[in-house]
Amino acid sequence: MTLSLEKLSLEKQIQEFYDASSGLWEAVWGEHMHHGYYGWAGTEKKNRHQAQIDLIEELLCWAEVEQASTILDVGCGIGGSSLYLAQQFEASVTGITLSPVQASRGTERAQVAGLATRVQFQVANALDMPFADETFDFVWSMESGEHMPDKQKFLQECYRVLKPGGRFLMATWCHRPITLATGQLTTDEQQHLAEIYRVYCLPYVISLQEYEEIAGNLNFQTIR
Repeated sequence: MTLSLEKLSLEKQIQEFYDASSGLWEAVWGEHMHHGYYGWAGTEKKNRHQAQIDLIEELLCWAEVEQASTILDVGCGIGGSSLYLAQQFEASVTGITLSPVQASRGTERAQVAGLATRVQFQVANALDMPFADETFDFVWSMESGEHMPDKQKFLQECYRVLKPGGRFLMATWCHRPITLATGQLTTDEQQHLAEIYRVYCLPYVISLQEYEEIAGNLNFQTIR
């Protein structure tokens, strides 16, 4: 019961955080509520919006995603990626978020873009998605995995709704690897992470290697 209450509390915190802040995020960052790509060295000079588009394109290129017809955008924000992917692939896209404000704003933006028949937004929990098995051929998650209190359940749900041969592409915040060579997270690192968790309503983050292990145990193929 305690775990359930904590989970509900976190969901409510995330919902209220984005209900209250999404307007500001849009005013400052535009429709894409994620970081940008400034080249491998991070030194390329470009405006923020172009950098955000470049991050999407870099991820699609790296993952060799060339086509998709039914796309799920997990943690869709106000629909930046959803609308972009719908246009790029001429696909049908469903975006899910815990925030009713974000879902409503995404719907407004889809209507303005003339994509309301192909792009839908709804309030849903990524750990318990309201979709049948094997519904989508591409699942996209841009900087939302860090919000998930159960990383394994999150990836399990993404795997469940993927069609055979489908792609799951995730960009998320991670901490550094913990190995015999690097050691455990230092006190300073833990303190920095704790502050990030507090500010952005995050339960915790894990390393890329831990995600790889989870994905392997769930029978994802060609893990990169």
